[in-house]
Amino acid sequence: MKSATRLAILAILLSNTTVSVGRQAPIVQPNQTPPTTQKESYQSEFFRLAVNGAIFIYHSPSVVDPCAPLPPGTIVLLPLGTGFVAGIESTISTPKLWNGWKFLVTAKHVLANQSEVIVRVNSSDGSKFICKTLEIHFSGKDANVVFAPDGVDLVALWLPEIDGADPTVVPPKMLIDKSQMKEWNIGVGTQVATVGYLFGYSGQKANFPVTKFGHVAAMTDDAWFYNGATRLSEQGYVVDLSNAPGLSGAPVFAYGIEFETDPLRYRVLPPYLIGVVKDLLLAPVQGQMISQGVAVIEPAPNLKALMKQIAGQLKTGGRNVQDVN
Repeated sequence: MKSATRLAILAILLSNTTVSVGRQAPIVQPNQTPPTTQKESYQSEFFRLAVNGAIFIYHSPSVVDPCAPLPPGTIVLLPLGTGFVAGIESTISTPKLWNGWKFLVTAKHVLANQSEVIVRVNSSDGSKFICKTLEIHFSGKDANVVFAPDGVDLVALWLPEIDGADPTVVPPKMLIDKSQMKEWNIGVGTQVATVGYLFGYSGQKANFPVTKFGHVAAMTDDAWFYNGATRLSEQGYVVDLSNAPGLSGAPVFAYGIEFETDPLRYRVLPPYLIGVVKDLLLAPVQGQMISQGVAVIEPAPNLKALMKQIAGQLKTGGRNVQDVN
């Protein structure tokens, strides 16, 4: 398969997380020319790649072409949700030349009752967006979608190559599990960032997702979140960033710098994917339901389990697949 030139969002940070204390960034004074030799920082590269990986998912057929200018009087073209690309690597894949299978990952409810969808991705150079219609086959020899078990709001749709586009691939090594969460002390207070649809504006020439920042507000293994669509109580982490229509399915990454004082040191959090946006939390106030200013996300261990399931199916089909560890 065609290699992905942008394999992972700074996966190198998974093995290189120590940063020296005391380094001072160049200071640009007014009327001074910014330095042209300064290398791209890990933060800017992280968000550049994350933005490149954001995919907007629309109804198909759509009354309005998601890749055409909006008709006069149309304020917003609301997508079904946001998605991103997760990859399963083949045994011949290398850090410099990725080879494997790509899947559009989003919240299960985004694709519910859809027989086909239109996905909108950025072109390889970021100058425009590209649309592609994807049929969804739930069973039979053409089956191309894998649903997580009941009570887990995740789905993976096989993603074919899209001419002129190369969205960032999130590899299995970036999907964190419970043991890694414990190892990295990821829990309440951990800084997070998500990249997805901004209600009211998605870009006029290229996808323009919004980046939201917050913290983990609650983390539990309990099945406490009642999903009105499935009528099931589900697991969910809570993050203190506001959700909005169209943001469901967006990835949530650990992000930021953590300090310790004894001894004085700090570390850069590896950009592990710790969850996927599934819903916002509302509360009744004077007869109306208002946002609590927090979102519930599907825990990443559930996504890792789904990708392990897919890898197992590929192996059963005779494919040379690397294990998802």
